[in-house]
Amino acid sequence: MSTKEFIKEQVEKFSSSFTPGQFTELSRTENSLIILEVPLKDYTLTEIARIVESNNAHITALSVMPISGGEFLLISLKLDIDDVTVLLRSFERFNYNVVYYFMKEGEVTDKQKERLDELMYYLEM
Repeated sequence: MSTKEFIKEQVEKFSSSFTPGQFTELSRTENSLIILEVPLKDYTLTEIARIVESNNAHITALSVMPISGGEFLLISLKLDIDDVTVLLRSFERFNYNVVYYFMKEGEVTDKQKERLDELMYYLEM
């Protein structure tokens, strides 16, 4: 399975309609999805969970898939918060590669991303 297929499958699982039986298995507050790409040698679930929980969020579902011959992992995190902006910044701060994210509210706009990139460039001078 390729990276794009994995992301597509996770997004479809997240956004598809459920039967009543499937719905009872899910958390009622599952609102966001983040997919990380992590080198296998750097993968530590406890660190990822610590980053999530330090931002007042909880992981409601987790999927892991090896890619690139097992050198990298795609980690899909379903979270119980609406706005993952702060969490995205935390992952960036700890050098995690966020390949995809979805949130119901407060999406980061391109303008905000540009301003953040400019700030980071200024701070690195």
